[in-house]
Amino acid sequence: MFDRKQKPRYVYHGSQYRFDIVKPRQAHGVCDAEAQMAIYAAATMEEVIPFALPFRWYPDSPEGRLTFDSDGIRSYLRYGSIDPAGKGYIYVLPSESFELVDDWEWISRTEVKPVEVIEIQVKDYLHTITFSEEAKEIQKELYGE
Repeated sequence: MFDRKQKPRYVYHGSQYRFDIVKPRQAHGVCDAEAQMAIYAAATMEEVIPFALPFRWYPDSPEGRLTFDSDGIRSYLRYGSIDPAGKGYIYVLPSESFELVDDWEWISRTEVKPVEVIEIQVKDYLHTITFSEEAKEIQKELYGE
């Protein structure tokens, strides 16, 4: 096990979208540490996989809704969908501009060029997602059994 307070050489950022440069965005967390204009990252790749998974609003329109929770490894989809054939991206970022803001989240307030971008497939992580009954019905409607 590693020391979470010691800055790692690289941090990881998960996104549904592919970028050449990762830029700070306004976060909408539940406390100040989780609601800054920054790039959020973690010390391990596993912790950011839920953020790379392309969870979608249902319906996929402005009046749609999406509700999911994650413990950093497993996700619980309360309402919305995820395409089993979808993909996401894990960004490996040099940690120089990052600072620790809570027990596990690192932030950078400046843009960062990734040293690597890893494409992940939803099908490889479906076992980490639990669906509410409502989300199961949405999944069935959109993607079948």
